[in-house]
Amino acid sequence: MRKLVIMLLLAFSLSPLFSIGFGYHVFEVRTEPEFGEGVFPTSVMYQFNFPVPDLIEGNKTEFAFRLDNGLVYRTLRQDPRTGAIIAENPSLYDFPLDYTVHYDEFNLFFAQGFLDTSFSDNDLITVFASVDGRFEMAFERLSWLTGPGETEGLFWDSNGNYRFQVDGLWTGAPELTDDRSVFQTSFTLGVMLDYMHDTTTTRDGVKAASYWRFAPEWMILTDGSASFMLSWNEVMLSKTLYKIAHGEDRTWFSIVLDDNLTYRVIAGSKVPYYVQGGDIWGPDVPNATNVITNRLSLTFYGPQINSRDTYPSVSFFWDLGWGLGRVLNTSSGKTIAESVGSYGIRAEFVIFSIAEFYYEIGCSYDPVFDEEMYVEQRFGFSVGI
Repeated sequence: MRKLVIMLLLAFSLSPLFSIGFGYHVFEVRTEPEFGEGVFPTSVMYQFNFPVPDLIEGNKTEFAFRLDNGLVYRTLRQDPRTGAIIAENPSLYDFPLDYTVHYDEFNLFFAQGFLDTSFSDNDLITVFASVDGRFEMAFERLSWLTGPGETEGLFWDSNGNYRFQVDGLWTGAPELTDDRSVFQTSFTLGVMLDYMHDTTTTRDGVKAASYWRFAPEWMILTDGSASFMLSWNEVMLSKTLYKIAHGEDRTWFSIVLDDNLTYRVIAGSKVPYYVQGGDIWGPDVPNATNVITNRLSLTFYGPQINSRDTYPSVSFFWDLGWGLGRVLNTSSGKTIAESVGSYGIRAEFVIFSIAEFYYEIGCSYDPVFDEEMYVEQRFGFSVGI
């Protein structure tokens, strides 16, 4: 049964790709709730690992190329002319703020592990470096011009005039300047610590990571549309509160408590959307120099069906985010201390750690900007090999 499922998923997922005859591959297909109700794929991540020997015996050496491309859906956060945060005065913007972005990002990276552990697939410490590139092109939302009443968008008004013409420069959204297409390159350095006893439905221990991404305007091949430095730091703590074992490596039922804390420092005169703020469920964290996010979750797993990598789960989560310090992509020098948050439920079913189907529903809130609470729901799937 498992072989049949894997063969069918491979046939579905890999049919558009040519085969490469050496090394091994990672492949993932994802959906966006905003497109086709989360039913149709919108992006693909493909990674090819070159077959290199381990430089240190017993420790993992990795040299790989990753390509991530597809569509994402965004909402304009800052006034393109001034950089003012739109959520502070939403009544001033009585036109659509949503738009669509096609993106392609590549990473060529090298990673070296140190200190092998018997309880994890990863080494205790891993250092890595990568060269990165990203292309983006922004379009009006997909409902643009679908009928007589749909003639107004973010970039064009209902009379067909360009909405924000500011000498070709969008201060609050530099990646939307001119023809709304950019090509940016950067390089990244990082280190990871993995002391997590992880058996899929149980987790005990700690993971931590830090990386620094640099994208100066003088980087080779860049078009000058980005100039930033990102310091990203994360700590994850996990504890299995309860479990009913099923053999040596499976469980009938388990409860796991996770806390994931992230602190980002962002600096630069042109900070693109994809590195702004923090990632939490629901609202956007404001685009500020310091961003802190935290997710506390309680997950109920089980049972593991036929194998350790096929199981249902239900997770209750609580997300908090803070934007602190100077507002980026503006010349006003304004500083903020804003908070946003959300809470909700995520249910998912994983098949052989290859296919994942999920449903999420939650409530988002923004106490500082005085926005009303609102309920959202999402569902979709991802396929990864």
